[in-house]
Amino acid sequence: MKAFMKTGSAIMFSAALLAACGSGEEAANGSEAENTGNETEAENSNSTNGETNEETDTDEENEEQEPSSDDDVESEEEPVEIEFDPAEEGEEREAGVTKQDQYMQGGMFTGGEMKDATMIGNIEHGIHEEFERLVLDLHEWIPEETGEPKSVPSSFEVTKEAYPSRLVYSLQGLRAQPSNEDLPNLENAAYFSSMAITPIFDDTTVELAAYIQDSTEFEVYELHEPAKIVTDVRAVDREGEYVPIFSLRTASIADDGAIEQTQGPEMAFMEDGSENVRLVHSADSTLFVEEGYYFSLEEAEEKKEALENDGFEYDLFIEERGMFDVPENIEE
Repeated sequence: MKAFMKTGSAIMFSAALLAACGSGEEAANGSEAENTGNETEAENSNSTNGETNEETDTDEENEEQEPSSDDDVESEEEPVEIEFDPAEEGEEREAGVTKQDQYMQGGMFTGGEMKDATMIGNIEHGIHEEFERLVLDLHEWIPEETGEPKSVPSSFEVTKEAYPSRLVYSLQGLRAQPSNEDLPNLENAAYFSSMAITPIFDDTTVELAAYIQDSTEFEVYELHEPAKIVTDVRAVDREGEYVPIFSLRTASIADDGAIEQTQGPEMAFMEDGSENVRLVHSADSTLFVEEGYYFSLEEAEEKKEALENDGFEYDLFIEERGMFDVPENIEE
């Protein structure tokens, strides 16, 4: 990864990806937490026949004979060029109430009901033969303690994002923020690399981000009695590589008490008309505000210059980043 502060020569990149969805996986029973018994789980050659006759016939045949396929070099297919437009990364689906093996590589699952006084109890991670699973338990919120399990999850969205690849959880109607100690240990995970809490200026919403370290597809469904949000992630075959993008972003700040420090640049980007503003975690337990990402350095530099000319009051940086790279801790 590289961070750029000044305008350089334009370097154009296109994003290349061939990804094939995995399909036909069988569900198997399994559970990451107690009381989850109702969860269901779910690889031309031309052959010359005939004989050689007289020499004159052989010469004629040699003149007319088509080149052997052994002389042909089989060419590989060119990778399909895809630009990962953040606004068009996938469809929106409603989460089922049982596992359905309805995976997708990008997009959003929505579910739950409008509820209040909810909190996250446990967040558990499990490794299964064909997928990895994250389970969020939802409980009644009682000040200073965890109440009884809720019967139905409160409203939620789980969105797959790119650069970096991650699942973003947004849960409404929650009255308590989880702590870092509540997050699962993903040290031995094959697909997940880390999970973090995103500070947002809303005391009834909790946002979490689960970062992904390989090409995957995901499925989200909900369970009732007790309330759970279940996410299954499995690998998909990939040919070729994702090319880097250029992220226009702020410097990193410590994630402790970051709401006040992120709200300013976040609002400033939005007021300027930026449509893909987001908070992203970076190395060393830090995070930053991203205006958006671009598929060429030239585009990112043009946007940076336009913001600075309009009097944007925060320092801006351009970071070259791959799909699964951990964003840099860039200091002012």
